[in-house]
Amino acid sequence: MKSTRPTSELLELLASRGLAATTQRVALLAAVLDSHDRHLSAEDLYRELSRELPTLSRATVYNNLAALGNAGLIEKLETPDGSRYGPVARPHVNLVCTACGSIADVLVGDPDLEALIARAASTGGFQARSVSLSVNGLCSACAAAPA
Repeated sequence: MKSTRPTSELLELLASRGLAATTQRVALLAAVLDSHDRHLSAEDLYRELSRELPTLSRATVYNNLAALGNAGLIEKLETPDGSRYGPVARPHVNLVCTACGSIADVLVGDPDLEALIARAASTGGFQARSVSLSVNGLCSACAAAPA
């Protein structure tokens, strides 16, 4: 899978967080950042990347996802179907459907949400690197489906 981002941008992101730029880590970061509104599982990423990186292991995928998440470069969401990963967008709310597993990002860039997060962080003297707020429930399609 060819990334839409220049390699130099990916290398700069990794360096800015003190992470080594291995081939696997760069490819994984590119895949997650290019996923846009899709939230991928580690297995999805492994299957996608192992075609071009045949020596890639699942352990490498999981370890690198953890490192990228801890560095605030990607977002990890816990869903009923397991962990999913996506790009870190501006502060937003993830609506996670507990029936079908769909995830929708809403209130992206909402000034009231950003102000609330800033207020919460400043109250605790905290410097937020990333924010993940999830609401679990039923999407409109699942809520409308007959029981």
